[in-house]
Amino acid sequence: MYGFMDKISHNEPTYGTWITIAHPEVTEALSNLPFDWFVFDMEHAPLTIKDVELLMMPLRKTNIVPLVRVPWNDFVIIKQVLDIGAQGIIVPYINNKVEAINAVKAAKYPPEGIRGVGPRRSIMYGFDDIKEYYKEWNKKAIIIVQIETIDGLNNVDEILSVNGVSGIFIGPNDLSSALGIFREFNNVTYTNAINKILNAAKSANKIAGIMTYSPEDALDKTKKGFNFIALANDITHLIKGFKDTFKTLNIL
Repeated sequence: MYGFMDKISHNEPTYGTWITIAHPEVTEALSNLPFDWFVFDMEHAPLTIKDVELLMMPLRKTNIVPLVRVPWNDFVIIKQVLDIGAQGIIVPYINNKVEAINAVKAAKYPPEGIRGVGPRRSIMYGFDDIKEYYKEWNKKAIIIVQIETIDGLNNVDEILSVNGVSGIFIGPNDLSSALGIFREFNNVTYTNAINKILNAAKSANKIAGIMTYSPEDALDKTKKGFNFIALANDITHLIKGFKDTFKTLNIL
């Protein structure tokens, strides 16, 4: 099956969105669209482990890859989201090589990592072969680290050099804030920063991800060469749809 990581390896763009609404009907409805992946956001959305598990269930018979942005680079929460079936993680606030190494160790089983062995939904409660899962997981784990600080920007090459890091993700709000130019996305300081990160990811042949806020923004980032493009999030599209309707009705 030609999936998400196959597209990445062939330099094709992939598209997904952030899931922030804690109801499985959201993911079930959106799974009918040609998304490559969903990211369930535990950093800024009020999603618990239980929420994320239920939200992932409608994706089981689809080609959409479930990823989780964990709230922090913490091996306990990383272990839990992987045990409930996430195929990878996005780890925020990675500033240097050591922090990237720690994220990889948290996600992988010994001898490469420190993840405790107790998979639950990830092996379909024992209906899948636990030995096969253990053997294959370290090869297949998707570990994306978020670059959102000046330290992360300055250390991006050494972060990407870490074996097991699948790629990087840029949060434009956090990065522009760190640069002292919040949401000034046309500022040359910001554009130079994202180009530096993008070029580093390309040179390392790894995932280059970024959040986008409109179809035009997504198309621009696709043309620039990003291959992991977030089409905003569920609640943004929900609100925008109704706002556009009210504007057409001359009510807003």
